[in-house]
Amino acid sequence: MNALKVVSSTKVESKRDLAKAKTRHVLLKSALQLYSLEGACGMSMNKIAKGAGIAQPSFYNHFDSLEALQQELGAQLKDNYLSPMRMAWVDMLKDYAMLSKEAFNQRCQHCLTMIFDAAFQNIALFQRLMEDSLRFDLQAENKGLESLITEIREEWTKIFMQGLHSAECSFEAFDVHLCVDIAAAQVHELILGCHQQRYSQQQAIAMLCKNFDGLFSSFFAKEMHRVEG
Repeated sequence: MNALKVVSSTKVESKRDLAKAKTRHVLLKSALQLYSLEGACGMSMNKIAKGAGIAQPSFYNHFDSLEALQQELGAQLKDNYLSPMRMAWVDMLKDYAMLSKEAFNQRCQHCLTMIFDAAFQNIALFQRLMEDSLRFDLQAENKGLESLITEIREEWTKIFMQGLHSAECSFEAFDVHLCVDIAAAQVHELILGCHQQRYSQQQAIAMLCKNFDGLFSSFFAKEMHRVEG
């Protein structure tokens, strides 16, 4: 009898856990949809709860605050965005000095295509993130999704440094920050240009590959043994 009670209790607890996890997921999805539509100014617990089909007081059963929800959502978005491409960029930088121009272009096109595809999966979200990153004080104590672009740029700096370390290439931190800021600004502007149909994604990526080759080469001047392709 005791064993049956334990099994029964475990099943009930499991169902409760699954239901709570499902509601938590729905809240995150509701927040993402709301942010894509209204940006940081439109975010509220009431709207998110309503979009998830629950009463606002129930929000606190899943998140301590609106900021806590946004931090978790931001972490998920950042991980989903960066994880598939992190090592591709590190490997390209590690091998850069030995790559022919043709080989570099192939790898760079592959890496940039992943970035463009990720942006166009939810272009409304991308636009909101760009707008809010410029509009809000990112030094403020409570940071929401408006800080995500800055956090991603910081991750790109770490990725770049990891690639340079792997290539045993010496560098100054300020040079990496400058390079990443220039590259990020170019990528973001050309994504928006593609969205506005001023040029194609293929044309934008071809131009970025040329620009990135110039940016990267300054770090590898002493190590370059490239075979011109």
